[in-house]
Amino acid sequence: MNVIFALILFLLLPILSPVTTSFAHSEGSRHSELSFADSLYQEGDYYRAVTEYKRFLHYQPNHPEAPRAQLNMARCFLHGEQWHSGEKTLTALIQQYPHSPESDYAAVLYAETAYKQHNFSRTLERLSDLNTSQKVPQLLSHQTDLRLWSLASLGEYDQLIHDEQQFPDHSLLSNDDFLQLNQLPLKSPKLAGGLSAIIPGSGQLYAGRYREAGMSLLLNAAFLGGGIQSIKTGNHVVGGILLFFEAGWYGGNIYNAMNSVHKYNRDLQQSALSQLIEQCNFSLLLDDKTTGLQMTGHF
Repeated sequence: MNVIFALILFLLLPILSPVTTSFAHSEGSRHSELSFADSLYQEGDYYRAVTEYKRFLHYQPNHPEAPRAQLNMARCFLHGEQWHSGEKTLTALIQQYPHSPESDYAAVLYAETAYKQHNFSRTLERLSDLNTSQKVPQLLSHQTDLRLWSLASLGEYDQLIHDEQQFPDHSLLSNDDFLQLNQLPLKSPKLAGGLSAIIPGSGQLYAGRYREAGMSLLLNAAFLGGGIQSIKTGNHVVGGILLFFEAGWYGGNIYNAMNSVHKYNRDLQQSALSQLIEQCNFSLLLDDKTTGLQMTGHF
């Protein structure tokens, strides 16, 4: 009986061997594809890396490394500032692999894309909708940091102080930092508008926009002088046209002065915040270029 069984096994061995070899080769090939995609990612060749990650996910959607492959594919899009494609891929990852640690990372990256685009209000909205589990506990600390810096970027200092009081062991800014932010030498948009209403260009001068101040003064003076001169010489139609355009330049001059001050204040606040962020060693997950995200060393 044993001889017969051994004979049957011997006859079937050539048939089963190619199948086993083919399966092993297929598994090795898929692993090789993922390694190649990771290599392209590390080299910064994000366009080709996306193609290789897609190939891997097409053949192995249930592979243990599939969530990481999809997360890295989303990060390729985000590094290339293809925000819509990146956010779409992150959303798909959260839906397809909800119980994986990568889904937690994807949820935080989804909020960070808005922060990276300086849309701090949307960042806060996405963080409020976030329900990160305990699969990656360090992400909870990062979420708190991201929320506090978003509030600081919006100038919501009262809410920032309130939130910091709720997390006494997680304070980012000292009283001196708050004092520095509150005492920045900001300029008044209303004053800039009033100055330009009196003398066109003076509001831009107040905002430190010297070239725009000169252009505004010259254009308004030219149109106003030309319109008045045309009326005095009897060219009422030409004078009316020039004064009509002058009214537009005059209104635009006031708007531009106020907008210039808003931009000056915004740049000043962002510069102060950037220095504080650097002092606190805060960094985004988006800035991590390694193939496997690790929280250790970020904060």
